[in-house]
Amino acid sequence: MDTAPRSGLSLLRILQLLILLGMFLAAALLYRVLPEQIPTHWNFMGQVDQYSGKVFGTFLLPSVALVLSLLFPLFQRIDPKRENYAAFAHAWEVFQLALVGFMAYIFAVQMYTSLHPEASVLVGRFVMFGIGVLLILMGNYMGKIRQNFFVGLRTPWTIADPEVWGKSQRFGGWCFVLGGLAIIVVSILWVAVPALLISIFVFVVFLPMVYSYMLFRRKN
Repeated sequence: MDTAPRSGLSLLRILQLLILLGMFLAAALLYRVLPEQIPTHWNFMGQVDQYSGKVFGTFLLPSVALVLSLLFPLFQRIDPKRENYAAFAHAWEVFQLALVGFMAYIFAVQMYTSLHPEASVLVGRFVMFGIGVLLILMGNYMGKIRQNFFVGLRTPWTIADPEVWGKSQRFGGWCFVLGGLAIIVVSILWVAVPALLISIFVFVVFLPMVYSYMLFRRKN
């Protein structure tokens, strides 16, 4: 059984805390040299279409990552199926670390483009590459997730049946990995981005949902 240590902090939890600390430390060290307006959103052409004030723009992502890290234990406590978390404790920690790590990666991209505005045209590629890596990492652990209400492929049909849940998570994991690889290729080639990305996300999101429904209907 995949279980987490009963006492103390695991290596993944320590790494998550170090990433959070690194985000706030980087924000503090870079603050003096950052511009007064921090880019917080880009369009598909790599053009900045939204700015925020220096304090808000610099510390937004580190603060969101911190709040998210504080909410993870709360999600587990209030989950009606919280007894299942012990069976996928390691995968649960990997998911938490992956999400915080992804936010740290986006924060690094934001800080770099704030200091080097000419690199804004590459933001789309950077972000898509990060999403691809995130999907691959999460997809590799989806098959280990047990029934819960906060992580994994959660549909009315997977929640209602443990067997449908297990098969759907494994199928969804393959979709995540394949979709992540496709997104990484798109981020490198950067050809027909909108149409390709929409197709990939439809594949990643909706195909596993349809699969779970078909499994449930066939069984019932």
